Amino acid sequence: MLSIQYNQGYHKINNHRIYCKHCQNGQPTVIFESGLGDDSSTWKEIQDEISSITSTFSYDRAGTGKSESRDGPKSGIDIVQDLTKIVDNRSLGPPYILVGHSFGGLLSRLFASINPDNIAGMVLIDAAPVYKEISFQNILTGKQKETIIKYLKNPSLNSETVDKIKTYKQILKHKKKFDFPLTIIIRGLAKCYGPNWPEDKLLEIEQELQLDYKQLSENSKTVIAEKSGHYIHLDQPELVLEEIKEMVDKFNN
Repeated sequence: MLSIQYNQGYHKINNHRIYCKHCQNGQPTVIFESGLGDDSSTWKEIQDEISSITSTFSYDRAGTGKSESRDGPKSGIDIVQDLTKIVDNRSLGPPYILVGHSFGGLLSRLFASINPDNIAGMVLIDAAPVYKEISFQNILTGKQKETIIKYLKNPSLNSETVDKIKTYKQILKHKKKFDFPLTIIIRGLAKCYGPNWPEDKLLEIEQELQLDYKQLSENSKTVIAEKSGHYIHLDQPELVLEEIKEMVDKFNN
């Protein structure tokens, strides 16, 4: 593969600097959105390959990677607004293909709901379901149940101080039926939460909740990553690459 020339730098938003990395190589632009606490480096292999066929963009949200933190709790809308300002500043216009992992899947969905006419496709990678913590509490007991509800309600307990309840409400408020291609890639391996957690039951709940994402688009499909844990784009990157490339090809043909 040829060496990709990226434009890398910082965009200042409300007195904090956000690091971003992008390559301009035609349309559409593929936007990568990382999971909670992860930064843009998690996409390196996939971004390098996709940048050889179209434009790409990745970034570190406030408080992750090379980006500076921002004060106080933030919501999904706050993050989507930051992202919109950055891609506009970098002249990375639509159409976009959104690729979101875990919490980044929720953000991708929210971005698409606010900007539906600018989206050419979306790939959700083991995306976090809305209010999954509420569904989990039905099978958890004792300290585990207490832990998951505290994590839901207290933004200071997650690494990016995201107000999850406010974000969930925003996603449901802006919910739309999409007409662009949507692929939901779901992990096949249970390990995710740690020792002594009912991993198999939690996986079953998450798979059911993620399958509901098919209803978001008339043009949707589901892929089960049988050999992957939560980080499908690292465990089986070929599955993710195949779906992105297919969407890019459909757009250009």
